[in-house]
Amino acid sequence: MKIIWTFTLLMIPGVLSSISVTGYSGGGVSITCRYDRGYTDNNKYFCRGQYPGCQDLIKMDIKNKWVDSGRFSLYDDTSAAVFTVTIRDLSEQDSGIIYYLYM
Repeated sequence: MKIIWTFTLLMIPGVLSSISVTGYSGGGVSITCRYDRGYTDNNKYFCRGQYPGCQDLIKMDIKNKWVDSGRFSLYDDTSAAVFTVTIRDLSEQDSGIIYYLYM
């Protein structure tokens, strides 16, 4: 039986919003979030830990192209003002963790 892990993604531009995500051990999750068009030119960062000062896991400095770093992928679709974060190979260490995406 696979174990379900839950963690939280917080988006931090001007307004803080939160998404709770559930996945299975060994599996993956994909999270899609919209943002204000005023942030399309900004680099996007995905990090873990307390914000500010959290540990960057992946940085998006190339627009409209998937960027991979270990278990994490990030895609910034600037024409739709949407970013997608993918986390693969979920484990117990992901459970209860707060991840942040900031611009």
